[in-house]
Amino acid sequence: MRERIGSHPPPAANSCLRVFLLTVFAMVLAGCSGTGSEGAGGTIDRETTAGETAARTGGGEETTSEERVAGEVERMEIRDAVGQMFVVGMTGTEPDGYVEGMIRDRNIGGILFFGYNMQGEQQTRSLTEELQGLSTEKGPPVPLLIAADHEGGEVAHAPWVAPEPSAAEIGGRGDPEEARAASERIGRSLLRAGVNTNFAPVVDAGDGAAIGSRSFGSDPELVGRMGAAAVEGYEAAGIVSAAKHFPNHGPARADSHVGQPVVDHDMQTVRTVDLPPFRRAVEAGVPMVMVGHLIYPAIDPDRPTSLSPEALRLLREDLGFGGVIITDDLSMEGALQGGSTARAAVAAVAAGADMMIVSGSAAEQAAAHEAVVQAVESGEIPREQVEASVERILEVKREHGLRER
Repeated sequence: MRERIGSHPPPAANSCLRVFLLTVFAMVLAGCSGTGSEGAGGTIDRETTAGETAARTGGGEETTSEERVAGEVERMEIRDAVGQMFVVGMTGTEPDGYVEGMIRDRNIGGILFFGYNMQGEQQTRSLTEELQGLSTEKGPPVPLLIAADHEGGEVAHAPWVAPEPSAAEIGGRGDPEEARAASERIGRSLLRAGVNTNFAPVVDAGDGAAIGSRSFGSDPELVGRMGAAAVEGYEAAGIVSAAKHFPNHGPARADSHVGQPVVDHDMQTVRTVDLPPFRRAVEAGVPMVMVGHLIYPAIDPDRPTSLSPEALRLLREDLGFGGVIITDDLSMEGALQGGSTARAAVAAVAAGADMMIVSGSAAEQAAAHEAVVQAVESGEIPREQVEASVERILEVKREHGLRER
């Protein structure tokens, strides 16, 4: 130290200098640490101090995408946050005043196209561009999930997409590569017209009511392999996919569009037959899982799985799914159970659903949105739960590049 300052003072002066320097060092140390800044053992917690400094000055490491999404959600009004949880239907081939209002005033998360909305690729492209333009008019701009049901086979609503074999045909040949390639072709074709979400693949094991050739087969292992490959195909195409209809519509003998299917499987059968194909889809990285309107007495004897906390807990905890849980259409009788779409929407969110499809009338859609908003404002549904759901929704949108399109 003496050589660094370049002098050689006498012993007395040297002693005074040491005392002076120690005093200055102690004062500087006390000034840097302040109150409450000591870590274990009385030393300065340098990481905490650096983090506090970065927070004060705006410096430090760049925020993660998850942190940015969380901040965006926190800034949303509750009506806008709830709006992100809805995928609604629309009439016609052009936006009308109602759907424009749903986007501008309620900040809906997505729109589901049916065959009557899509005349051809160019018309659909113009429609999706107009709808996405509306979604960017209010801040922060959040792109729409624009979805279709285009599974291949008999369920093929987009007229410009080349025909593909049914899932039953593909499953019968037993080649996962065929399932992957067909899904990628469908996904790329949809995406050309701005349809960024496909409610597929069907990973139900069985060919019961409303399923038939839409399933890859009855063997859970086969269905799991094919379903996982289909998910990989959609991911390769850059399109959002949704494995459906959890926990398994395959054994049902009633159609949930018009009735209330009951699947009387014990929990052993649920775990060995119904859940494995969904587990494979989750492991393949499926971003969304669609829950069906099915009564499984072994899971919940009183509520359809789409409105059941027990059923959704199976999906989250047993299967480890961290993506977006979306209900099948709440306008279907299997969800209504003689009640209203608004009641079903509140029950779905309370059960843990992140998104809900409501394709019914304009009045139904508005009432369902208002009912969920009121349930959050009254404390029936915690705001934190809604925010967690919206974070998952926005993360799926970000991961699939919707912000860049």
